[in-house]
Amino acid sequence: MNPDLNSDIRIRDALPEDILSIQVLMSTYFLDIEGVLVEDFVVVQSGEKIVGAGAIVNGRFPEVHSIAVHPNYRGKGIGSSLLRYLLLRIKSRNDAGICVYTRTTSPLFFEKVGFIELDPATKAELWEDCASCDRLSTCRQSVMCLKQE
Repeated sequence: MNPDLNSDIRIRDALPEDILSIQVLMSTYFLDIEGVLVEDFVVVQSGEKIVGAGAIVNGRFPEVHSIAVHPNYRGKGIGSSLLRYLLLRIKSRNDAGICVYTRTTSPLFFEKVGFIELDPATKAELWEDCASCDRLSTCRQSVMCLKQE
């Protein structure tokens, strides 16, 4: 947990009863979470309210998926704390040397934590949905990678 966060804000694994709050939060930013399991999510809670959420999806590789913070809570370090918490979940699996990927329209956010931007062509190599997308050539999502040590 980030020591700069307010003491009533905590990060925890999502529970089944959090899914509606997660869906509402993600829809604020038009983020697609179809097929992502509630067990893959982590939430940020302030009092009784879910103010942030993100997921690690483990397929062929770990992917940071759909990080969002409620607009009223942005700029307080919640997103960065959430991302670091998600990355700790991967590190705990002892997968040293693997690359954690993400697709994002906010590359600067991920660069602050050490992600590097990859060639956009890698999207089609890494994700089947990108390879079959008719908008691949005009897609605005950056592909980023963080090597776990």
